[in-house]
Amino acid sequence: MLVSNNHRILRRDVCDDQPAEAYRLLARGFSFQRTIVCFIASILIGATGPVASAQYSPTHPKVVEMVNRGVAFLKAGDRNRGLDGGQAALVGYALYKATGDAQLAKVQQGIAAAQRIARATASYSANGEDKFVYEVCVAGVLLASVDVGKYQPEVLQIREWLISIQKSHGGFGYVDRPTGDTSQVQYVMLAFWTMQQAGMDVPSDVVEACIDYLRATRDPSGTWGYQGIIGNGRLVAQEKISKSLGTAGVGALIIAGDMLGLFGIRRTPKDDAEGIPAAFVRTDLRAEKRKKRSITLTRTDLQGDLQAARLYQNRSNFNGAYWYYYWRYSQERYESFHEIVEGRQDKSPAWYNRGVEELANFQDPSGSWGAEKKRDFYPAEVCTAFSVLYLIRSTQKSIGQLDAGVVRGGYGLPDNVSNIKMVGERIVSAEQASVENLLGMLEKDATAGVEVGLLQKDLKLSQDPEKRKRQIARLSRLLVSRDASARRIAAKLLGRSDDLDQVPDLVFALSDPDPYVPMIAEEGLRLLSRKLTAGKLGVKPTPEQRLEAIEYWKKWYLGLRPDYVFIDRAE
Repeated sequence: MLVSNNHRILRRDVCDDQPAEAYRLLARGFSFQRTIVCFIASILIGATGPVASAQYSPTHPKVVEMVNRGVAFLKAGDRNRGLDGGQAALVGYALYKATGDAQLAKVQQGIAAAQRIARATASYSANGEDKFVYEVCVAGVLLASVDVGKYQPEVLQIREWLISIQKSHGGFGYVDRPTGDTSQVQYVMLAFWTMQQAGMDVPSDVVEACIDYLRATRDPSGTWGYQGIIGNGRLVAQEKISKSLGTAGVGALIIAGDMLGLFGIRRTPKDDAEGIPAAFVRTDLRAEKRKKRSITLTRTDLQGDLQAARLYQNRSNFNGAYWYYYWRYSQERYESFHEIVEGRQDKSPAWYNRGVEELANFQDPSGSWGAEKKRDFYPAEVCTAFSVLYLIRSTQKSIGQLDAGVVRGGYGLPDNVSNIKMVGERIVSAEQASVENLLGMLEKDATAGVEVGLLQKDLKLSQDPEKRKRQIARLSRLLVSRDASARRIAAKLLGRSDDLDQVPDLVFALSDPDPYVPMIAEEGLRLLSRKLTAGKLGVKPTPEQRLEAIEYWKKWYLGLRPDYVFIDRAE
């Protein structure tokens, strides 16, 4: 669906698109090396090109106007009648991400197509190099994004089918071929990531195996090829390498790493439903239990691959005659996940500004892309959907706001030894013994020896409303940490938040299997409710005592907020 079977992108030198002034230096006999010319050319572009002064973001008036025209094109008439199921799902996804309106006719058409695709997995039989894997992935992304609870049967069917077609080397591709396909791998990882974000389990061994495949099929230059070639324990030259496939490969690698939590960055999703606590998901998303397997990979394992891929992406250009709009969306996805690797988000990055300028030039009078000014392999509806997803930074929206961790406390003495404290087994300064530093330690699994009883008495959340809100959100997510110490400390600090919105999270913590978390959570509930004599939980409460406490605090909270709906979290 989303990429040609035989696409071939010719490589050009990195300087081929640079200003003529750079080449005139060579013509005059200057003995500069070509790398120096490239450097000068980049300066010329930075000084004179339109991107230098442009500071675009999805809220910029020019971008908003472009998106509105594209959305109007996608919504209008019966233009989607000739699209296949996966393309209709893609159009529906782009419209939903751009408008948030799942009731739009084209969104509903996309959902119906996605449901048909999900049902078709039960009887699918490979017949040549078709695009069914792409279609299944886009269908899963759409359904999981719109309402994973409502479309749970279809999303589960898609998840299980994708797991079933994973190849022995860990890759994904055409079902009737032994090789993996880099482009298809990126969409499988995107589908799995979207499901995981919605609260569904994706087996870690499936994700790790895919990472192993991507690392084994990277070209020595730092990019990826079309059908992966696995060397005998070393990197080998790949066939049909290109920037587009490199973008797909490294994007899939980071997505998979993020699914395993290798980059240690927490974030506040922007698409969360109002009123649903961050530590909860719907009870009806519970799937069958899987045997958990410990993760063997670390961020360090990926470092070399990510650095080589980044260098290749920075020094290469997109030179293909087709699939430009497909690549632009892949670029937005990769760059958004690369922000996770770097731990920071740029509101107006240079790559985005450049893409906005190009898409502005390529947009047709109808508001579409791909029909007139820069024709492409796909129909205009598909090119327009890719362009809209790029312009609205759809992946960044799904990732949400990064909550960058802080450097963990040192193991030696701080510079100022006159004012030191102990946090667990760590010696830190008073400045380090803060909520922010503690959160960073907790989120990076650096909690050895950090116990609730060793927290300083005056440890307080930030007085700044926005910082305090972010701290509370991070604490809420820590209630589902695998580290019992992190859960205990999170429950303790949430009880000091003076925020009644955290009551459901603490009620959830009453069911924690740890012997101390329920007692600590109930202490916090007593503080928040000002019912200091309520509650009877002690260390190691029985299941009956936990249930009694849960019902008591639910009833109290519903007396304050009768419209609230408690939602159990999947275990």
